[in-house]
Amino acid sequence: MAIEDLVDDFWRDALTSNASGPEAQAKWNAFIYGLKDRVANFPQEAQDEVFLRAAKHNAGRIAIARRSLDALRIELGLPPAHNPLVDAAAETLVRATVWHGVGALFRWFR
Repeated sequence: MAIEDLVDDFWRDALTSNASGPEAQAKWNAFIYGLKDRVANFPQEAQDEVFLRAAKHNAGRIAIARRSLDALRIELGLPPAHNPLVDAAAETLVRATVWHGVGALFRWFR
């Protein structure tokens, strides 16, 4: 499975679970640690490539989410929410992922 597919799976799970605050951060941490475990036996250069691709794809997903959460849901094959409470939870998830996104990918890996 491509790293981009794993990032998309993370977002699908997070958006459908309506995670917010610490729960959203815990999901992100679990994703990062799971990714770290998947590539632990790769050569360092390959590990760096995987994390760089993950960071770039995640940044693209965050950009879409900032523009429109429903656009991200549709891009990921999910139905639009049309629910202010669900959108508030998803916006919290986006903020948590932005703040801990790219830096966390490399900081936790090293």
